[in-house]
Amino acid sequence: MGKDIKLMLAALGFAILLIFGFAIWQSRSPDSQDNESVEVAGVQITEIEAEPESYDLGDVPINGGLITKEYKVKNTSGDILKLKKIATSCMCTKAKVKVGDKETKLFGMEGHGDKNPPVNVEIPAGELALVTIIFDPAAHGPQGVGPIDRSVFLTFSDPAGTKELRFKGTVTN
Repeated sequence: MGKDIKLMLAALGFAILLIFGFAIWQSRSPDSQDNESVEVAGVQITEIEAEPESYDLGDVPINGGLITKEYKVKNTSGDILKLKKIATSCMCTKAKVKVGDKETKLFGMEGHGDKNPPVNVEIPAGELALVTIIFDPAAHGPQGVGPIDRSVFLTFSDPAGTKELRFKGTVTN
């Protein structure tokens, strides 16, 4: 009987530790990140400024149609930055980038073994790129009602790293 109690106490302790750790992980706000750079694999991209860094869409009717927002992304480095990849955090979001007269196709979420093809767009020093996102509030159907927090990831090779653009809101009936 003593061995069974010790085993149950150990399992209970492990469960409490697991719940506590999950609660701390979930409480981390995306807004707590540094707005000037995002660290990926130890590399920060500080040579990119985005205006705005994020949008608050507020209440978004599920049947209100597509929502389009634009971010101005500026290369503040003294060198050409090479954008290699565009990806979104959810299938309900698409994004494209325009630099000068060159514009990429729309890119979405990667997953299930699918990868977005390389972009290979250069942003000259001091120049702006326009990032357009398109959000479909109806993409998840009726079960998609509630708060949303989505991201667009711009991955660069020179210097290596990723810039994250965010938006949030609440999908309503």
